[in-house]
Amino acid sequence: MAEIVLHSYRRCPFAIRVRMVLEEKQIPHTIIEENLAEFSEELMRLHPQQVVPLLKCTENGKTLVLYESPVITEFLDEKFPGMKLMPESAEDRARVRLWTYWIAHIFKPDLDAYKYERPNLKPEEITALTARLEKHLAELDAAVSGGFLVGDSFTLADIHVFPFLRQFYGIAPAFPQLDRYPQ
Repeated sequence: MAEIVLHSYRRCPFAIRVRMVLEEKQIPHTIIEENLAEFSEELMRLHPQQVVPLLKCTENGKTLVLYESPVITEFLDEKFPGMKLMPESAEDRARVRLWTYWIAHIFKPDLDAYKYERPNLKPEEITALTARLEKHLAELDAAVSGGFLVGDSFTLADIHVFPFLRQFYGIAPAFPQLDRYPQ
């Protein structure tokens, strides 16, 4: 049996992805909660960028070290039994990967700008940012109208998007147009 150790931080959206897969697939694991102000020596030694998440999988005396949450979540899905989180078809797997890319490279930069830079933005920049966020929310709202982002079952797309959408819903003051997207 493989021994799984996850270096994590409970509020990190990238680490939340991995924790969700571990829970969904009911994979026995140990979590090392990292202090963001002072990461553990092991994490600093093993992760090239020295951030969470970092997963160690030890089996038959060999340890595999993984980082980057999409890599970790796909590995866990392929390695361990239980519900499959990647679809069977190549087309749907590609759609999962596109959502993963979209949330990290398109949605997250605008989310971060709204959360952290908004007070310093000019009115026209806020207007443009708000319009982009509304477009993102409309796209998500339409995509989940059938229940899930890809196909008719829960996939890594849902897991990869959720933590960032959760962050968005936690912003104070709340995004004023959020009620327009009930899905």
